[in-house]
Amino acid sequence: MSRAGGLCIAMSGAALALGGAAAQAQQVGTASAVNPAATANLKTIVIGQSIAHKERIQTKSSGSVQLLFLDKTSMTIGPNSDLTIDEYVYDPNANTGKLAATLGKGALRFVGGQISHNGDAEIKSASALIGIRGGVMMTDGKGGIYSGYGTMTVTSGGRTVTLGAGEFTQTQTGAPPTLPGLPPPGFVQQQIAIFQSAAGQTGGVRASAASAKNIAAAAQRATGSSSGLVTGSGAPPAPAPPPIVEQLSAITSAFTQSIQISNQAEAVEQIAQDRSPGNDHPPPTNNIPLPEARPSVTLSGYVGGLDVIPDNDNPIRPVSGTSEITLDAANNRVEGKLDIYAYDKSNPFTQLAGTIHALFQFGSKGSSGPANSVYVDYNNFYANTPDNSVVNGVPIKGVMVSANGVASDQIVTDAIPNLTPCQCDYTRWGFWQIEATSADTNTTEQTPREFLVGTWVAGRPVGSIGDVPTTGTATYTGHVIANVNNAGFVAGGFSNAVDFGARTGAVNVTNLDNTNYSGTVNFNTDPRNFGGTLNGDTGSRQMAIDGSFFQGVHSPVGEMGGRVGISGAGGYLGSGIFAATKQ
Repeated sequence: MSRAGGLCIAMSGAALALGGAAAQAQQVGTASAVNPAATANLKTIVIGQSIAHKERIQTKSSGSVQLLFLDKTSMTIGPNSDLTIDEYVYDPNANTGKLAATLGKGALRFVGGQISHNGDAEIKSASALIGIRGGVMMTDGKGGIYSGYGTMTVTSGGRTVTLGAGEFTQTQTGAPPTLPGLPPPGFVQQQIAIFQSAAGQTGGVRASAASAKNIAAAAQRATGSSSGLVTGSGAPPAPAPPPIVEQLSAITSAFTQSIQISNQAEAVEQIAQDRSPGNDHPPPTNNIPLPEARPSVTLSGYVGGLDVIPDNDNPIRPVSGTSEITLDAANNRVEGKLDIYAYDKSNPFTQLAGTIHALFQFGSKGSSGPANSVYVDYNNFYANTPDNSVVNGVPIKGVMVSANGVASDQIVTDAIPNLTPCQCDYTRWGFWQIEATSADTNTTEQTPREFLVGTWVAGRPVGSIGDVPTTGTATYTGHVIANVNNAGFVAGGFSNAVDFGARTGAVNVTNLDNTNYSGTVNFNTDPRNFGGTLNGDTGSRQMAIDGSFFQGVHSPVGEMGGRVGISGAGGYLGSGIFAATKQ
């Protein structure tokens, strides 16, 4: 895995530095991006200006400012806001300190630096006290508080809740915060828009002065380093996760919470009991009956997604590969292995020249070591990457989650409205996410540099070539879900009319990001596998398909699953999976 090319392809860009370790007296940071009508202690702020202890930052309706602190914490203060730095102490040799600020009103985005990694950063808002540990926090000034990643505590009305990645709580003065959950629709996107420069604003650089030389000079003034960031968008030193990652974080964190809450755990456990062998109770109507509620089994299949590198010249690239999911009932564990590579956009499923694949492991099987997973039943499970995971020399963390069961049904439906998932007996599918980090050469801090986000599918392999019929026809129906570069997760219907005698299938994908696809797939030399190309009816879009037959309850080829690669005009691209069952 080339460090010059990313976790799968590229890992470029230097960590933002704020010059030497020794700071001037009382200086705590620098204004790295400023739009009009922003003042410090009633004096107009200019880009590169030092920010001192006890500074009060105020912005008007057209004003915004980004502050970079000595420990590489970043605060972006939105319009109509009032923030005071109450306390700031930082020891660069020990990488310890304390940061406290009061947000009297308005919107704030906080990206944690070294101090927050040690859990010593807090923001007091008009309605709550927010403790931040190694994360990204956004608040809208109306009591809404969102955790982009990391963890944080929110205290108000005598009660404290803990937010994980992708979770939201609503606060109001004197009342306890709401239980952690998904943010309101559009909340994250609306907040990101607030912190971006408006039309005609340049973050403090003259509109006519955006030459490479002048931008480098502005970076030097703002950060003490020519590699600093001084864009009008107020980009933080460690890039916040793109909306795609935030979307998946919300799904996975809410899923995790839902199966850990007592009443939800009781519900899924009751389903497991109802569907266990020998139980006379009929299964719930919204669940397919299985021979076993919690089998020990290894499933194999495919994976698709996007590799997002925020500080790279070519920031989004499709990835694909294979999946292996092991469910270990004896030890209540899940182990997932995703073998992934970046592929050529113009030639889906062909490994991009010069890249090395990455093998990601989630959870574990067996009785030794940390589980890092939860196995409720065949529909409800998830697994995290083991602590301190390193892949090809790069530190990573991530999650793999099932999207089949009661713990995720409503969450997935809300996030992806057009999804009607496959009613498969054995085949399972879900989401996965990896965050890769790079070490700051001046500190021990790990900063996010790359995000890989996508979907997986896995089923029970067909036993032998002889299990594939040589005559007859069958129709398989299900769904396609893909991660698309400008739309996030999108879903559509899938059907494959298979002619076993002709060794072909007529595939139709409907309403996937407002596009319909159709075409023919052909069996491979090994007829358990097939592939082909479909043509779309929008924007010259095409979809490459690569898949396999899987076992079903009533047929050795009763189900199928695979991966899709999508391309189209204007740089449109996506990568994902499909799952379908025999009708």
